[in-house]
Amino acid sequence: MSSFKLSLDIYGIHIEIKSDQEKINNILKKDFAYFIKNNEFKSEKKLIINIIKKETGVLPVNLIATKQTTNSIYYDVGKIRYNDYFGKAVTVFNYEKESVDVFYVDEGFLHEITYLLILSRSAKFMDSKGFHKIHACSVKLNEKNIVFMMGSKGGKSTLFMELIRDTDTKIISDDTPVVDRKGRIYPFPLRIGIEDKNKLYSYFPYLREADVYEFERQNFNKKYLVSIEQLENKVSTGDCNILIQGFRTTLDKPRLEKITKFKMFKYLLGHMVIGIGLPLILEYFIEHTTRDHFRNIKNLLSRLISAYFLLLKSECYEFYMTENVVANGVYLKKELNER
Repeated sequence: MSSFKLSLDIYGIHIEIKSDQEKINNILKKDFAYFIKNNEFKSEKKLIINIIKKETGVLPVNLIATKQTTNSIYYDVGKIRYNDYFGKAVTVFNYEKESVDVFYVDEGFLHEITYLLILSRSAKFMDSKGFHKIHACSVKLNEKNIVFMMGSKGGKSTLFMELIRDTDTKIISDDTPVVDRKGRIYPFPLRIGIEDKNKLYSYFPYLREADVYEFERQNFNKKYLVSIEQLENKVSTGDCNILIQGFRTTLDKPRLEKITKFKMFKYLLGHMVIGIGLPLILEYFIEHTTRDHFRNIKNLLSRLISAYFLLLKSECYEFYMTENVVANGVYLKKELNER
């Protein structure tokens, strides 16, 4: 019997999580702390997630796989999708009722799969309502929304940490700021983290040991996390936008160069319109129905519109970074404060 409950409201989707253990409930509270109290948007849709420990007897017999990935095998039976994570967990998703049962064996894997499940289904609904994510980190400096895009493992998170070392810098998102169809930016702050625990304490020396928790990932190194609630930075957005595409270099000094909106649009195609690098589980985002394929085409057009209006409201730059993380942060803040 599930006895621990958690409710989230993420831009119009109400997510109700019921769990048989307190630990995962408390971890998800830290992950999504900003969305526990966020009632800015009236809930139009509800997702129910039931978390239950069970090792065998979940998958029915005589199923034929729809698709296999490196992470799972999934089976579609009418409105039901079974996802088998190779013995670590099985999820049973009912698209008609918008509910999912998560049967887990591995508690470490449970955190990762539930976290990504929530992000995937909320992103699906947000897309349908014209709220689209950018694969970028974003902060507010002097009433300006700074959106910094870069490929995975490029140094985006490290620069973000460097920028919010200053508690006057406002947080928008460390990984996925949100843009609506009018080009307005909204915050999407989740827990933040890096792989080096000592660096986390160096960025935020006021943190206690109890504030930091671990995130085991199947295909990546472990991360050390801290909830947005434990940081002294506020969450806020401004009225003006600066879009930046970052590059790793071997230069002696960092450099910021203004570029055309057309050139920035090519970067937005990857980071926003196509959404390369966004933290999703495709098993919960792609439904493989004719109706869903048309819906995804509509969402693609909506992202194009959002990207267009975002560009109209933004200044655009390329940032050439050095290996000196501190120098990159100092230079970027100085340049942006002067523009």
